[in-house]
Amino acid sequence: MYCKFCGKEIEEQDQFCPYCGREQTEPLSARINHSGRKWTELKVPNDTKNPGVAASLGFFLGWFFLGPIGYVYLEQWNWFWLTFIIQLFAVPLTFGIAWIIIPVLLAFHQYQQAHQINKLVLARREKQLGGEEHPEQDQQD
Repeated sequence: MYCKFCGKEIEEQDQFCPYCGREQTEPLSARINHSGRKWTELKVPNDTKNPGVAASLGFFLGWFFLGPIGYVYLEQWNWFWLTFIIQLFAVPLTFGIAWIIIPVLLAFHQYQQAHQINKLVLARREKQLGGEEHPEQDQQD
């Protein structure tokens, strides 16, 4: 790792540069924002996903505490584990009220996520196709 200010090589765990003495860590607000996004960041799968299937999995399996399986279909393991843990705590803490609400929320969220994932997959495909067309044009010229 290198110092952000003087550019000299420092140890990965150094909080302060031993050469210039300046702090290397980001402000707390930046660290919180950056680390929080990792848990909810969408991973782009290879194929598009059917929003209806995702919503159905979330809704119907949600009644059996298996609603997060819809995120497995969407290839979003981070969301699977996040919602699984939330579900484990929410149902007992709300005296079962969450059991009624969670399947509806999972269905809605998985439906919306499938749409977002499809947009990301199509944008990546378009970018890849666009990148492949340019070398052919260069060869023709």
